[in-house]
Amino acid sequence: MKKTTTKNLEARFDRGEDVLDLFETKNARWGGVRAGAGRKASGRVQYITRLSPALIRAIKGRAKSEHRKECEVVESLLAPALK
Repeated sequence: MKKTTTKNLEARFDRGEDVLDLFETKNARWGGVRAGAGRKASGRVQYITRLSPALIRAIKGRAKSEHRKECEVVESLLAPALK
């Protein structure tokens, strides 16, 4: 078996060959919890509900035309009505 090098790594990987001989896997230290890792909290919570297909199409259409997220459109419509 030919030894993997930095020059032939991509070609060997693309062919489906084993390329782990290039990497040290015995003392690998990836995965698990790390302080400061992950997405920062936004302060928002998820709320799941059922809506009619027509309403969903309208929300998606407005979000796309205004270049906004769907949740932003829903929030902008609901917030004034509930205050």
